Amino acid sequence: MEPKVSSLVFDLAQLSLSVVGAFYIFNQINGRKEKSWVKEVLQDSNDDDGKADNLITSLILQENEAIGESIDDPSHCCIYLDYNGTTPVYREVLIAMIPYLTSHFGNPSSSHAFGMRPKTAVRQARIELAEFFLGESCRNSSNREHIISQVADSIIFTGCGTESDNLAITLALGSSPGVKGKKKHIVTSNVEHPAVEECLKNLEAKGEIEVTRLPVDEKCLVCASDVSSAIRSDGSTCLVTIILANNEIGSVFPCKEIAQICRESNVLFHTDAAQAVGKIATDFDALGHPDMITIVGHKFGAPKGVAALYVRDGCLVNESAGRTEPFLYNSSGGLLFGGGQESGRRAGTENVPYIVGMGKAVSLLSGGKWQSIASHTELLRDKLLSNLIERLGADNVHVNGPNDAKKQLPNTLSVGLRSVRSGDLLQRVQQYVAASAGSACHSAGGGVSPVLLAMKVPKDFASGTIRLSVGRDTTLDDVNEAAAIISREVKKQWENSTTLQ
Repeated sequence: MEPKVSSLVFDLAQLSLSVVGAFYIFNQINGRKEKSWVKEVLQDSNDDDGKADNLITSLILQENEAIGESIDDPSHCCIYLDYNGTTPVYREVLIAMIPYLTSHFGNPSSSHAFGMRPKTAVRQARIELAEFFLGESCRNSSNREHIISQVADSIIFTGCGTESDNLAITLALGSSPGVKGKKKHIVTSNVEHPAVEECLKNLEAKGEIEVTRLPVDEKCLVCASDVSSAIRSDGSTCLVTIILANNEIGSVFPCKEIAQICRESNVLFHTDAAQAVGKIATDFDALGHPDMITIVGHKFGAPKGVAALYVRDGCLVNESAGRTEPFLYNSSGGLLFGGGQESGRRAGTENVPYIVGMGKAVSLLSGGKWQSIASHTELLRDKLLSNLIERLGADNVHVNGPNDAKKQLPNTLSVGLRSVRSGDLLQRVQQYVAASAGSACHSAGGGVSPVLLAMKVPKDFASGTIRLSVGRDTTLDDVNEAAAIISREVKKQWENSTTLQ
């Protein structure tokens, strides 16, 4: 029998209201003014007594009556073209999460009745991630359930992509024996996400490691043969960490080839796949079976605050490479130490609602379902580009990144606009078009991004580069209107510049 909900329901419902209400407001802002979906939450929540969901529904409707006028204010009509920064929490994901914000609030480590349902839900989320990673590779295998279970056991839930990347680096260093008289050596690229780059810089500053940063070409791509050349023959190289898809440009790196090189060299390989999930193939076969993979929930429809690190079973213990299990790993943690959650690999009580949300979000992509989304976004991205070229002229629009569609995320357009100040442009359109000058994780520093500098983008275009990224819910009307708004403001900058001269 499921445990009954006490008076705590009200407090928990208030907590979840912020999540549910924010999603409802997002729907309103995007013109989908429908209240009927709220009632579906109640029907789909699988909550036996329905008390929590009834209360949430009542609270949402009361709240919307109070803020209805502000929702219809024209200043809220903003086209969202920053899916690489974050996605909205998708409706299906939110519905899956609600019972674990209300009725099933127990700690999954608890042995009593309140802990059972959350524990089962966390396990199911692991299985959903495992099935996504496996893809079609063992679909007809008689041993399929065992394989899924083994992969599920290799998934560590974390609080964010930064934690997952830092954990991967820490585990690689902790398992490597090193070479006497030499520092441990890591190979990476010069356009990594700050979650990797800043971690490596910190370790370098402490004198703990040496790092080789491979340069990208003008299309923001790393050559796999350069990775092979960078791995040291003296055995000091303990890790290669290369991003799968660059978050600013959208270029896709040759991770399958790099994984093969690392395996032949007996060196661990980690890839940050945060920006790629749901946009290109990210199953094991497509990636060449890396040792460690980072994925991040809020990049594909789950909430912010949940991510995962896949650690291939047995990769941290390798007799021929001299690798041994990192200290305290599998007992109290790998990066965060404490109560031994996540089978002793990551301390801290699991964030059950968000983990459930991540599992649901990835299930919406499994079985090849991501491909229809990718096709949809590619068409819209190409239309967005053609609109800008038509309105501004081909000589004034510079596309940053690969020309080969197979080496580019289908949803991402990094475009330089000649003689434009991207910061001023984005400020002028920010109430109408949500976009960025590059990665949201780099934006605090200002100026031309390190990625554009590494690519040697001409200054006249680099200073006017904006990143436009479309998603599942983007429409043709959205990209047409956004292109018109952006082009209008670009022309105003040109006119003002001419006047000042």
